[in-house]
Amino acid sequence: MEKHAGWRKIKVEGGYLRFTAAHFITFGGKCENLHGHNYAVEVELEGLSGEDQLVFDFSVLKHLTRDVCRALHQHFLLPLRNPHLQITELADGWEIHFGAKRYVFPQEDVLALPLENSTAECLSEYICHVLRAKLAAYPLTNLRTITVGVAEAPTQIAWYQEVFDSEAGSSMHF
Repeated sequence: MEKHAGWRKIKVEGGYLRFTAAHFITFGGKCENLHGHNYAVEVELEGLSGEDQLVFDFSVLKHLTRDVCRALHQHFLLPLRNPHLQITELADGWEIHFGAKRYVFPQEDVLALPLENSTAECLSEYICHVLRAKLAAYPLTNLRTITVGVAEAPTQIAWYQEVFDSEAGSSMHF
């Protein structure tokens, strides 16, 4: 009996794959008020089953994703590449200006991220890139895609997906 070589998908979500963080986003010439979310993260890997009939080890994927969530947990998420913010790193904190708004945060409360905005869309891409770096320590030749979802509310989720290039070890961005 010949095996079907179809793609399979695994998904991890829930449990400890969450983080609480504060942020604001800029859009349309405005800046939201500072607020927070109880974010939930979902990660899917799609690929072919290996000899052991696994696409990838669930427990490893959960552990890696949990580490990313822990790093984001209970911080103000500062998008360092936001062209609408004037950001100054101080000796003991961060000062941020948007028009007449001024924010000052203690250093230990801020997670400065290489993002243009702290939207769920940008956070899903950021988490995907961090996970890709962590996954590089594992065999990935059978993987086709990685998809990361970040929900800022039960009815609001943003997704980001990359394709694994198994021959070059790089990825293509959607």
